[in-house]
Formats: sequence, C-alpha cells, structure tokens
Amino acid sequence: MEKRGGKEIVIKTDDRGRTIDVHALRHTFGTHLSKAGVPLRTAQAAMRHSDPSLTANVYTDPKLLDVAGAVASLPDLPLGGIAGSAVAVAAR
Repeated sequence: MEKRGGKEIVIKTDDRGRTIDVHALRHTFGTHLSKAGVPLRTAQAAMRHSDPSLTANVYTDPKLLDVAGAVASLPDLPLGGIAGSAVAVAAR
C-alpha cells in the first residue's frame, strides 16, 4: 500500500522493477477496446468518462493500435483510369 493524493493505492512491483497499480489497468482496458473496434462513444461509456477526448487521448495508447492493418483493410481505388485521364488533360 502507498498513499498518493491522500488515497491509499495498491502498488505491485515485479522482479524487473516495473510497477503497476489498478488505475494503470484502465489504460490497458481503453486500448483493448479501441483495438477491438469498439466505437469511441461506447468505450467512453464503458470507462465512465464524461469527455470522449479523455478516452481517446489519455486512455488509448496509439503505439499499440494497428494503424497499418486499418489502412490495409481499405478497399482498392480504381486510380488507373482516373490518373491516366488527369495526366492526359494536363499534357494538353
């Protein structure tokens, strides 16, 4: 037990010196909700936040999100015909 801000909290330290407290699990929870594709408003309600920016910007770690996978899941765009037309018009 340790006191922070007048409150007693449980601190756990592993053999490598890393510490975790119960509040730190909220960051994991928020990140896992985001990775699972849970809509922001739903994650906000699950975490009982009054402001969605708190959920998105504080309790979601962007380094752990699969941004490349999200971009790869987008449909291919038929740019061949469009680009060819634009190049032909620009060359005139």
